[in-house]
Amino acid sequence: MYLKSNTLFENSHPESIYDSIPRPIVLADNLLTPDNMGSMIRLSDNIGASEMIFLGTEPTNSIGRVRKCAASSKDNINWYFTEETDIRKLIPANKKIVAIETATNATNIYETVLPTDAAFIVGNESHGIREEILQQCDMVVYIPIPGPTRSLNVSHAASVALFEWYRQKRKDSV
Repeated sequence: MYLKSNTLFENSHPESIYDSIPRPIVLADNLLTPDNMGSMIRLSDNIGASEMIFLGTEPTNSIGRVRKCAASSKDNINWYFTEETDIRKLIPANKKIVAIETATNATNIYETVLPTDAAFIVGNESHGIREEILQQCDMVVYIPIPGPTRSLNVSHAASVALFEWYRQKRKDSV
């Protein structure tokens, strides 16, 4: 029997994890697609992130599409665009910045202990995270892809990473 998600979670309180650990921050570097931007806002809201930061220019001609794809999440979380490239000016010094990227120094996300106080960043749909941004990250993780298409949609990759982080931290806090 179908059950509304609010009903399912009303007694389990998955958000209580944030009573003992800081909320993550989510960043995206130069996304191009309004649907992906909206999906990232919604995902950031779903995971309970404190904010969603888009590095790059605001797509003024398609911001309505971004809001539509974000649905009610557009009003639940602080999200904004910035052209700042020094991400340490955006992220508190105590947070570890985790890049979700295929790179030479990347480690398998499922074999990596993710930091409790974290900011996660994903890259552009075609070119990934810019090198000057990637060099500012404290760690880089990749998601192993067993199928023939070896890349994930940016919001799907962020979902896998953020919920792996949640799984690890939930296990640690139990």
